[in-house]
Amino acid sequence: MSSETISLYNWREIQSKLPFAWQWDVEYHVTNAKRGGQHGSWTCTPLEPDKQNPYPLTIAGGPVVLPVEYRWPPESGITPPPDPRATTPIDCRATLPLELVKDLFLTFQDSIGFYVLINGLLQVIVPGDYDTSWASSHLPHRYGGLKVCYIEQDVEPTMLPSATDTSRATTSGSPVGSHDISGIFRPASLSTQSVTRYPSLKLNDFIEARPLSNHRRERFSGRVGLRVAQADLEPLVVMSTHVITEAILAKSHRDTIFSRGLDNRFKKLEDDWNEHVEIWAGDKKIGTIQKTFDREVKLYPVGFKYDITLIKPSSPTMVEDIASPVANLGWLHQKSWDSLRQQTSTVKILADTESTQSGKSIKCSRPSDVLVVGEGIFLNQKAAAGSSKSLKDHDASTWNDLVSRALLYRVYPDFDPPNGHSGTALYADGVREDGTEGPGIVGFQSFVQRCGKVQSFDMEGPALERRLQLGVVAFYGAFEVPSELKQYDIV
Repeated sequence: MSSETISLYNWREIQSKLPFAWQWDVEYHVTNAKRGGQHGSWTCTPLEPDKQNPYPLTIAGGPVVLPVEYRWPPESGITPPPDPRATTPIDCRATLPLELVKDLFLTFQDSIGFYVLINGLLQVIVPGDYDTSWASSHLPHRYGGLKVCYIEQDVEPTMLPSATDTSRATTSGSPVGSHDISGIFRPASLSTQSVTRYPSLKLNDFIEARPLSNHRRERFSGRVGLRVAQADLEPLVVMSTHVITEAILAKSHRDTIFSRGLDNRFKKLEDDWNEHVEIWAGDKKIGTIQKTFDREVKLYPVGFKYDITLIKPSSPTMVEDIASPVANLGWLHQKSWDSLRQQTSTVKILADTESTQSGKSIKCSRPSDVLVVGEGIFLNQKAAAGSSKSLKDHDASTWNDLVSRALLYRVYPDFDPPNGHSGTALYADGVREDGTEGPGIVGFQSFVQRCGKVQSFDMEGPALERRLQLGVVAFYGAFEVPSELKQYDIV
């Protein structure tokens, strides 16, 4: 299949050669590119959102995009207004300028954010009470040539559910098949001797946030992302912010039941987070929260700009084995980050290739393991609501603070399960912050977006957990790296 070339004339012939189980789930599209060119891609819309089909990342060289379930065209009672940017089409693989982002939020008012996918789809993220019927009649169905559709906010953080005991999980306890990407990660398995001393942490081990004085003994887990250092200071560990904030919110859940309102639950997020949670790995507390790059957070993903927090280890020996398996790893420059959507297949998962091979799972460095499918743009609702100005009156510098951006990507074979990998680092080759060429960090895995609407199912407990596991993954997301973090050296 890879030897064939796709065109608008032969894509149906290529489609006929695909596996019968899902050949009718895909369709080929072309989108506008800068300087009058065109891009081609496949759009996959599973007829059975619960059925796990092995959709490839590419078909005959064309990227395969799985959007969130949507209706097109949107149902409207009256004729909607025309495309306001019909004469200036948008290249969906190029970065969106801040002025264009501002215009999007002003055009689609009350929206939470957008997914701009490389197949020419603009998915407008809206709250559950959003009047999509009114919007379908009074707002354009196309914007800069992109097809507009509306989806509800149901993004999931990729932390591990609290029911999982990461301190007892072992690699040998559950064999990993050659098509299980989760095998590239090593659970924090500790011998009796190492627990007596210190946990022997390595890259991608589980790292936990445990609520203090919580009667339910909950724990929330992500992955060790990196070890970084600055000048002659002690090294710090990178982990996902939402793992910590979810633990804090869980701790305050019981208090909320007896309080006057939900706002009291979020007040703890304004405190010193060390007063409410402890950071553990395996069976030992390993450090304290040193710094977070997300101070305006509420319930995920509201207020998350980077989803990155730095942990100060209790002892340097606890983290001395956390090291990048890629030599000379730096931070990817913003311009290189912006161009990732034009290349689509250059991003890789940062993992130890030796442990990957010994675990009989795929090699993490194979370019086809990750496919970039678009960009997510989110509005910091808390910051926007706290301003005395309307959105249209903000200048460019303010809009830069109001907006967070995330790289959207597919993984094949997929994570199994998709949760439990928050904080996993991604890297790509390109121009780095110091001006040199080489491998640079793109970001850290933060969320997963399903194809279907999980919240529309009336179920709970094990049934809901099963539905979450079966739901087809549309894509994952990793936020940008803050410029301040790029001042640190990667160890």
